[in-house]
Amino acid sequence: MITPLVVKWQNIMHLYSTNLRYQKTKSQWGSCSSKNRISLNSYLCLLPIKLIEYVIIHELAHIKHKNHSKEFWDLVSYYLPNYKELREELKIYGKFIR
Repeated sequence: MITPLVVKWQNIMHLYSTNLRYQKTKSQWGSCSSKNRISLNSYLCLLPIKLIEYVIIHELAHIKHKNHSKEFWDLVSYYLPNYKELREELKIYGKFIR
């Protein structure tokens, strides 16, 4: 269910991970390594699609910007103008993975 969304957004954003893996973590929904390897929390599949897509877009944006600079958030905002709302909603679900 999630992998097709990753492929969809990679193609839309023209940003491609070198590897995609899933793992259960207690502190984050996703990460992007310096080598553009994306790890996604296995529990993402329990979230609404809009939040799954937010996490995917967020991690793909890290392929281009390895930090949370203005340029990073501008890129996220280009694809998700309401990213701030989604980020706040995601924090609510984050309480359940700890």
